Amino acid sequence: MRQGDSRAFREAPHQIGVAREPDVTSATLFGTTGVLRMDPTGLIACPQPCNVRYAAAFSKYDLHLTRYAESWEFEGDNFAILLEYEFENQILSALG
Repeated sequence: MRQGDSRAFREAPHQIGVAREPDVTSATLFGTTGVLRMDPTGLIACPQPCNVRYAAAFSKYDLHLTRYAESWEFEGDNFAILLEYEFENQILSALG
């Protein structure tokens, strides 16, 4: 474990666009990956240069943008954790 970077306290996420996207359908997910999930899948298409094809959320750091699968809005505490993770990624990106 390393000590945290104190610069992170000055890099709180500001002006980040956050928006939902419709979940990819079960049929689409199965057709492209062979993974079978019930609708709603909880996943959206992750644009390149993502290292995965589908994810629950993704961030575009140069655009200060976070997108998430629409079905996550109704997942209570999990939704907050999902966005917290993406905001942490925005801070790490700002730190380089």
